[in-house]
Amino acid sequence: MAFLSDDLIGQQRVKELLNSIIKSDRISHAYLFSGPKGSGMLPFALRFAECIKNSKNNTNIESSWQKHPDIHVFIPMPSSAGSQERNERLEWLNEDNYNLIEYADRPDLDKERGRNRQAFYSIDYFRSEIRPVTRLRPYQGEKIVVIMTKVETMRKETANSFLKLLEEPSEGLLFILTTHHYEQLLPTIISRCQHIAFGKNTLTDVQKALINRDQMPKKKAALVAKLTQGNYAKTRDIDLDFIQQSRAEMIDFIRSSYVLDAIKINSIILNWTSTRNTEGLIQLIELLESFLRDLVVYTHTQNTESLIHEDEVETIKNIVLNLKKADYHAMIDLLAPVSAELRQNVQPKLLFTVLAFNFSMLLRGQDEFSVKDYAFKHLPALKSRS
Repeated sequence: MAFLSDDLIGQQRVKELLNSIIKSDRISHAYLFSGPKGSGMLPFALRFAECIKNSKNNTNIESSWQKHPDIHVFIPMPSSAGSQERNERLEWLNEDNYNLIEYADRPDLDKERGRNRQAFYSIDYFRSEIRPVTRLRPYQGEKIVVIMTKVETMRKETANSFLKLLEEPSEGLLFILTTHHYEQLLPTIISRCQHIAFGKNTLTDVQKALINRDQMPKKKAALVAKLTQGNYAKTRDIDLDFIQQSRAEMIDFIRSSYVLDAIKINSIILNWTSTRNTEGLIQLIELLESFLRDLVVYTHTQNTESLIHEDEVETIKNIVLNLKKADYHAMIDLLAPVSAELRQNVQPKLLFTVLAFNFSMLLRGQDEFSVKDYAFKHLPALKSRS
């Protein structure tokens, strides 16, 4: 099975490196793939595992990862989830290796069950599901291949137990790990893996994949690639109608914040918090950030070609023309703390209310009410008492 195939998107340097490893037949006992979201680490890991198991030294029978008895895939799971839920998500991956399967990217389809479920590698999950696999004997060839995604979500106890497997590697065991946060891993885990760094896919690579793989019209492909900022996996589930509706609400939120229309602000916030779980609200923050960045770009360049939301160019022009004192950079700086506090289960309604007050000031060129840390503690009413 050739590794250099067109169905893997971008990452030419990584393709050549992994292909050379396969050809050399010098396989390490552990590989660590690191890179930004949307870089395609999991599809590459799956193909790498297939190539290892289907090499001439292992077996003459070519088999995909789904059907191979020696390839095992694990993802972080909520503590309340079982193996059936993991299997359901692996079925999504079976349909297309670029499908989103992580809870952080694709919350549970049951809105109530999926609300605020944090996925991680607990010690119980490690002991009951992962460690038993590492003790199996290969059915075909010489190695059991264990793929683990987002290993930065390992709890401390889990990471220490996993480290013991890496310190005493078995000849019949191969790990392929992926992480979006290389710096959060234990140095001892990093040192025992061969590290392969992925870069961000270019918009051109993603647009080409949308046209060739998904038969998407060129104009739509260009818009979708920009909206997802080069994350091909996100394009698979993107709903342009929903995005456009969310963007319209977001623009209303900005306008209502400027005039401090409390009734309108409250209505928008209630709609957001009643129809979206935590991850959905964070995605809304990401959409808001991309729109604010377009305002920054147009303010400084007057160029519309590089805008993400190029279909809203007239709205962007009007906002920039009428709000000449607005500090869009400061507005963007407020969003990261909001996302962090949403993950810590701070009340979303309170966070968005504070954000509206701050936007009102910044759109007028004034300093925001709150400091950037712990924004939820800095309502104007509280500030006035101090």
